[in-house]
Amino acid sequence: MGKAAKPYIRLLRVSTTRLDGGTVFGATAKQIWERFVSPDRQNRVSVGNYSLLIDHPDGWVLVNTGPGDKPPLSLDLVRTRSRSSMARELKQIGLMPKDIAVVIQTDLFSEYAGGCTHFTSSGRVLPTFPNARYIVHKDALEEAMRPSRRNRKQYRADDVEPLLDSGQLELVDSTTEVCSGVWVEPAAGPTPGHQIVLCQQGKATYAFLGMLVPTSMHLSPTVNAAYDWNPEATARTKVEVKRQAVLESWLVAPVGRDEWVRASQLESLEAFSLGRTALPEPTKPRRVAAPARKAAPAVPAASEPVVTPAARVPA
Repeated sequence: MGKAAKPYIRLLRVSTTRLDGGTVFGATAKQIWERFVSPDRQNRVSVGNYSLLIDHPDGWVLVNTGPGDKPPLSLDLVRTRSRSSMARELKQIGLMPKDIAVVIQTDLFSEYAGGCTHFTSSGRVLPTFPNARYIVHKDALEEAMRPSRRNRKQYRADDVEPLLDSGQLELVDSTTEVCSGVWVEPAAGPTPGHQIVLCQQGKATYAFLGMLVPTSMHLSPTVNAAYDWNPEATARTKVEVKRQAVLESWLVAPVGRDEWVRASQLESLEAFSLGRTALPEPTKPRRVAAPARKAAPAVPAASEPVVTPAARVPA
């Protein structure tokens, strides 16, 4: 299909989940995080679930498939999570599942990987993207197949087993260039085998942070979710990622906002989220050209920020 007139990189908010505030903000006192976001009567706050779509010369790349449309194993999810909009998002830009060439999962929590597979009309569970390579960290696969008692409810076997049966699953265990200019890099802490995705386009580097920073308040290394597998590792990873982002002028997401954020804004955004300063003024991200195969418009400028409940590439 034609690839003209489409943004090279598109950040998608595919669902919203309402989680207990104590779960989202961990050991952070409620009197602190409640100044940042108001919980509902059941102490729940809304957290966005994001995916990344890349129009790459070698084929479309999708990062994180979202919760998908398989029936949830627990009725609690029906009440706390909105339906995935992934299929609609793809259809709106003229894509079908067969058009996706690569799927990268930053982790295998069902919240972010449930869309890897789907139910057919005959009741079978098959890969959603039949022509795609699925890129997963080997530690993430190990945990998903034999989850710990603590995280057992976060995984579904039918998110992964059909990928093994079809031979579409590809495992990585270190920094890897998945396709030209698109890298996965280990980012320890949120889950075993958690990784971030770096995409280089010209002089710009876009960093998709997976579960690392669910809200802008989590930019602080002292604020970590209660469900993090290793909070100390999460804190160290955030410090290193922010340092590298500023050093190399990355654009990062998600950080609790439906847009890319310049690395130079992260410190002031963190301070605002912690109630220390006013909201930083938005700046327009650098516009970049699409791959040479066909011209595409640059990434749109950032809109007015809205606060809601983002490693280095080898030379």
